[in-house]
Amino acid sequence: MTVSRRINFDEPIPRMIERLKSEHIMFESKLVQVENNIKRNDIRLAAQGIEDMGNKIIQHAVEEEARLMRVIMNNAKDESSDSISIMQEHNWIMKFLNNRVKLIINASKSSDPAEKEKAKGDLNEFVDNLRKHFKEEEQIVFPLTLRSQSAG
Repeated sequence: MTVSRRINFDEPIPRMIERLKSEHIMFESKLVQVENNIKRNDIRLAAQGIEDMGNKIIQHAVEEEARLMRVIMNNAKDESSDSISIMQEHNWIMKFLNNRVKLIINASKSSDPAEKEKAKGDLNEFVDNLRKHFKEEEQIVFPLTLRSQSAG
């Protein structure tokens, strides 16, 4: 997966955060589609839905790390530990998108029910964890960025 869009360092932080929140909403609608495919036992289509979101999710994460964490580390370093932990979650997201999702697509072709159940479990876990991650960003990272940006 490759990141296609360059980071716009001129975009005002408040506008960027609103855009990132809008992207969370767009991702959520895709996650609902993924869940519906899982419920219909269409593992391949569910995994394909995650894979299709991959580049946008990676770009989103790169922007958060490059822009938001820079503001936090420059202006609110003493309050940064929770935000750093949340940004570190991008590692498992990237690993899932770059490695596990392809294995799940292959597992969806298997005739082994146990392999398909494992794939379903992995997809459901990814969806749940991604939703939790977005919520943490919106409740912790984004507000701290806005507070520290205006202080800086």
